[in-house]
Amino acid sequence: MPISQEEGQVDYSSLKALFLVNARSGPNRKRDMTAVIRHSCDWDGYEIAPCERREDLDDVVARAQREQFDVVFAVGGDGTVHEVGKRLIGTELALAIMPTGSGNGLARHIGFPVDPRKTVEACRDARVIAIDTAEVNGIPFIGTMGVGYDALIAERFASSHVRGFRSYMKIGMRAFFDYKAGHYEVVIDGRSFQRRAFVIAICNSSQYGNNATMAPRASMTDGILDVVMIEDVSMLGAFALLPRLLEGTIDHSSKVTIARGKEIEIRRASEGGAHLDGEPLVLPRELQVRVRPQSLNVLVPASTKSI
Repeated sequence: MPISQEEGQVDYSSLKALFLVNARSGPNRKRDMTAVIRHSCDWDGYEIAPCERREDLDDVVARAQREQFDVVFAVGGDGTVHEVGKRLIGTELALAIMPTGSGNGLARHIGFPVDPRKTVEACRDARVIAIDTAEVNGIPFIGTMGVGYDALIAERFASSHVRGFRSYMKIGMRAFFDYKAGHYEVVIDGRSFQRRAFVIAICNSSQYGNNATMAPRASMTDGILDVVMIEDVSMLGAFALLPRLLEGTIDHSSKVTIARGKEIEIRRASEGGAHLDGEPLVLPRELQVRVRPQSLNVLVPASTKSI
């Protein structure tokens, strides 16, 4: 990694960057992101490669290591960031984000512009820092995971052909009538909580995307995870929570408990849906979550003061 005399600051002019482009990501799927990158980059040390099949990413990242790239840009939405980022954990490669997705939660938390044309400009005078990641039953994630209502939305949104915030909201409204809250036992560093919950979210970063802030005080550099437990709520109660979610004040609600810890156990009635960084999957009845401190290098814009 080319580092200038100022600790952690990247020598932009000699940066060797690999842009992995998911051309099918989010509302920007009709844009030629390769052209955007070429127009934005004013140095020679970069390469552009497609990022459409997750099965190919292990080989792509291995090649980036062999060829001594400094940074890998995930050009896509939160799913692309998840798939690229988890493969960089424990390596010298740094993750950067050119957001083109529907929510762009991790990009917003770190401070990357949601306009992809401004991403490269934001990386001038950038610095590389080591952030925490987490894992559930040995499966890594970068920003957030959840079980409950948000996992159902993630499953339905992933199978929708229409992207964007409006589509997400429509799917969420319909899913509300199909979802039944479950009973959970949550153990956080030995402290046990019993909840009939609407959502159990474990947050390393603050938001889900579109500035929906689930854990307002979450930090990706403190070695601790924020566990957000939202009680079973009515439709009216859910509508009351929505403004708080968007204003970053959900922790002020009496329906929400946020606890913090390094090791979390979640026990539920049976296996079921979950999401990791918005990507849906099915996980077992018992979940073991732990933080992995300072395990991923990230390129951070100069304008970002803390994450």
